[in-house]
Amino acid sequence: MKKSAIYQVKLQDKEKSFECSDSDSILEGGLRHGLAMHYECSNGTCGVCKARLVKGDIKKIKHHDYALSADELDNQEFLMCCHAPSSELELEVDLIGDVRSIPVQEIQIKIKNIRFINDEMAIVSVRTPRSKTLQFMAGQDVELSFKGVVSRYPIASCPCHGMELEFHIRNLKDNEFSQLIFSKQIKDKDKLDLTGPKGVFVLKEASTKPMVFIAWDGGFAPIGSLVEHTFSLEMPNPVYFYWAYPATDPVPYFDNHAKSWHAVMDEYHYQTIACEFDRSNKNDCHKIAKQIYDSLDHDIVNQSEVYISAPGEVLIYLGEFLLENGLNEAQLIASPI
Repeated sequence: MKKSAIYQVKLQDKEKSFECSDSDSILEGGLRHGLAMHYECSNGTCGVCKARLVKGDIKKIKHHDYALSADELDNQEFLMCCHAPSSELELEVDLIGDVRSIPVQEIQIKIKNIRFINDEMAIVSVRTPRSKTLQFMAGQDVELSFKGVVSRYPIASCPCHGMELEFHIRNLKDNEFSQLIFSKQIKDKDKLDLTGPKGVFVLKEASTKPMVFIAWDGGFAPIGSLVEHTFSLEMPNPVYFYWAYPATDPVPYFDNHAKSWHAVMDEYHYQTIACEFDRSNKNDCHKIAKQIYDSLDHDIVNQSEVYISAPGEVLIYLGEFLLENGLNEAQLIASPI
């Protein structure tokens, strides 16, 4: 079997580059490396992933129905989803600038698998159609709907995974959508309607500061998406992850997954924080925020970008503690759950 060749793909005027195999599409290679490329279908029907070849040679690896005009062909334009590199490349490509440039999309998705971690937490994996892939940034959330029952959830997966999305759904008695999951009225192969993405809880990709991530329980979902996006981007920033969870649980629900990140990051520090919190609405949020705050390394926190995903009241108190202790407000990025 012939071994695949690996080529460097440089983006003109972007100071960005990535490696891509000659057996992978250029779109796949760019997404895998965390680049926010414009695309929808990934199979040659929409034309959204057009790029211009500045230098190098490409080869067509799949048929596309989208017809490029004579002017586009003369301008060396091509579809990234249907071509692979056959030499070192330089391309002219438009990237998504920020969350405001991503339109809200409506997509029908199909449940691939529902995995019940325990009686309280389900990991729901879904697939989008090849003709309509969700464009989003790590840390954002969407609305999921089943037969008129709607709930909003953060996306727990990285944009580099393309058509496969993951959601972490907590068993909440006052949430009708979660009750459909845990009563198994929503099951494998069922179709859901997705609307999104929404939210501005996204990574500061240009920052060179260390990154501190603080998650409360299910706040791990958007935090996990952000951390895995740092892998795709190959960001060298040190990462410190603090995961607060109810002291009545033995460990956080995805503890082994969080530990596994040690294998892919040289400077990764993970600490769990057992808190007096029972997931009801009758908690001393000031006390819990203080428990989390007292567990942090404040010298590191004050020089870092700090990302927090926690219940709103906990988040407010924790933010106040951090700012009073010297954290610059511009370094605090927070999202209530």
